[in-house]
Amino acid sequence: MLNVYYDRHLLLPQNYLAEEIVLGTIFVHPNIIYNIIPWIKAEYFFLECHKIIYTHLLIMAQKDQFNITEFIYTTGKTTILYKIGGINKIWDLMKQSQIFIISLSNINLYIEELIENIQHNYIKRLLIQYGYNIIKLAYLNKISHHNLYNKASSYLNITEKKIPKNHIKTLQELLIEFLLNIKYKNKQKNTSLNITKKTDVLLKSGFKDLDKLIFNLFGGDLIILAGRPSTGKTSLAINIANNIVNTTKHSIYIFSLEMSNKQILNKFISINTNIPLKTLLIKNFTKIECKQIINTCYKLTDINIYIDDKPNISIDYIEYTAKLLKKENVTINLIIIDYLQLIQTNFASTINRSQELSYITRKLKLLSQYLNVPIIILSQLNRNIENRNNKQPLLSDLKDSGCIEISNNFHIIDKKNHINIKTFINYLDKININKNIFFELFSYIRLHQLNQKKYILLFTQYIFKCILDTNIHIFVTYNHKYIYLYEWINTYFLYEKLFIKSIYQIQNTRLKCNKYLKNIQFNNYSKCYDFQIQNYFHFICNHIILHNSIEQDADIVMMIHQEQKNEYNELINTNKLLNITVCKNRNGPIGAVKLLFYENTTLFKDNNYNISQNNNI
Repeated sequence: MLNVYYDRHLLLPQNYLAEEIVLGTIFVHPNIIYNIIPWIKAEYFFLECHKIIYTHLLIMAQKDQFNITEFIYTTGKTTILYKIGGINKIWDLMKQSQIFIISLSNINLYIEELIENIQHNYIKRLLIQYGYNIIKLAYLNKISHHNLYNKASSYLNITEKKIPKNHIKTLQELLIEFLLNIKYKNKQKNTSLNITKKTDVLLKSGFKDLDKLIFNLFGGDLIILAGRPSTGKTSLAINIANNIVNTTKHSIYIFSLEMSNKQILNKFISINTNIPLKTLLIKNFTKIECKQIINTCYKLTDINIYIDDKPNISIDYIEYTAKLLKKENVTINLIIIDYLQLIQTNFASTINRSQELSYITRKLKLLSQYLNVPIIILSQLNRNIENRNNKQPLLSDLKDSGCIEISNNFHIIDKKNHINIKTFINYLDKININKNIFFELFSYIRLHQLNQKKYILLFTQYIFKCILDTNIHIFVTYNHKYIYLYEWINTYFLYEKLFIKSIYQIQNTRLKCNKYLKNIQFNNYSKCYDFQIQNYFHFICNHIILHNSIEQDADIVMMIHQEQKNEYNELINTNKLLNITVCKNRNGPIGAVKLLFYENTTLFKDNNYNISQNNNI
């Protein structure tokens, strides 16, 4: 421990002389800055004055107005020139560059070495700072080791992204470049050449109609499979896992918070052998059934399925386990979690459960993007469905869901303007308010990656008007959430004179302030919409900070339910005809499919019914 206290007095890694030479060279040879910009950022510099100088050099380079006279004039109009040391500082930088750079022929190589030195010192300083933060976290008594590991991993991931990897190429990349050079150099000899681009692993559910609807289980997608208790959610998830491992031999990790690993194993055996689950539990087998079970067990030993049946696990534990497997180079192609409402968080008891569930789904979405694997999470529906005559589930039946009325403006991240959803929808007056309809939203509003089409979900819901000021009001569903003090609160908990966080923009400055809720009233039954803001827990709409709810985190929402009148049950008493309704699908259309569910064996099979899309729901 003595060494720790001794080391804290050591100087941080830096090379101010290298920084001075690089900046001085830019002043003497202005055109070289365009070769330096891709390799070095202002934060890489150790001295504050060097950061300020380089930042203003970047601004001038972007405007193509760079020369030393313009730099002195621009910075001299403010106190910036005085802060960096005046004209004498610039003169000293130029002298340093001329002292150490003797030959102009090798100037690029010399500057490259200086840049690498600056980069390495910056990475070392980052590691020292993050290491000190980790030490302080380790001294906290109330932090769990899972949370500590995730925080430490995030620090390392940030540092890892800062490390330049431009000179690193795999053998595959070099081979592709080599073959492409041959192809375009000798076009007449390219008849036998076939280069295929490496693609991501594509997973299918194994059910023909469902795969037509959702296309595939894409990496980075969060998929919610919801239903009321005892409707077959877990069995359907296990059937999807069984279909994947039997057809592709991919690896699957199952977090089971409700069932034990033995119960899940029995389901796998029952599905593959067609032996009733009850028979497996009481172990009353015939000789033929016993032989079937042995053969199935031999086949199951060849598949990669990991089952974690630890109860009462937290979202930090799930994140810690998944990232640890990636660090150990264990390939996982799909994660299944059963189920959402049983996952715990490390928040204090002052945070209500609805807020925790929204936090969990956001963390799972970010985890799926980080691992680039689909995550299927099971969820329960609220009891609203039981109070309706029409038992078909809706997005609003998900616990903690909320949507925005169609007339509201929302604020695009990194943009100053506010945009209305109507500007992206054609023929809005033709919308039938009794149906769920998708409309295309293009990527240039920066909600998603460029050059990709995405979708916005429109449907109908009861709308409430919340008035904060004469110019500030918003139309939302009854269960959307606002930020009140330091926690999120649903619309149905709002009352007059309550604080709500708002955002104002004065010139280039965005200010947060509290606004009193003047009035809240029922407005109408209207169209509303749902969209996704990736990597954020909130978004801004009509100057009001709103929460990203569960269905906004999900890419696909599937709901399972049984029709009241089931014609198949009249013919076969041992199975059910279940509806799998895709209420939300960012990868394609919405719709519904029907699957046969054999309750004795928990087996799901395709049904002969045709797929129904959009207007047939």
